[in-house]
Amino acid sequence: MIINKSKCKIAFTDILFLALSIIYLVGIKLWFPVCGVSGDMVMSCHWAGEVLSALSVLLVILSLIHMVIPDERIKAGIDISGAGIAVLSMIIPGNIITLCKNSEMPCRANTSLWTIIFMVIICVIICVDIFVYLQMQSGKKHRINNAEK
Repeated sequence: MIINKSKCKIAFTDILFLALSIIYLVGIKLWFPVCGVSGDMVMSCHWAGEVLSALSVLLVILSLIHMVIPDERIKAGIDISGAGIAVLSMIIPGNIITLCKNSEMPCRANTSLWTIIFMVIICVIICVDIFVYLQMQSGKKHRINNAEK
């Protein structure tokens, strides 16, 4: 599950975190975008899409940093911030920034749904990652305590 190259540890969850972040970034622009701008009329959902795009770029950057940092404690901190961004991404469309009133509009039918799906999966991956790091830390403490006896 963990690839060791010198001091760099790349886990399967690191790869999943990066892959899902990139897929979501591309998806928010190509596969499940918010409603388009019509002439002079800019819908509020357009701004929700812009914020979600910015947050997805931040998730990609965090996942890249997470992949190359060898220290488990720093990785856990990055995981916590990534989970916060994922939760924020879930509540932006329709709650913080309003979407179209019609439920058949792309922002309500696609963007909101796929944002929730992707962010829940990312949160699950992050929780698994944190659990693994906690297990690694407790294993190190157990070995240290046994060595002292």
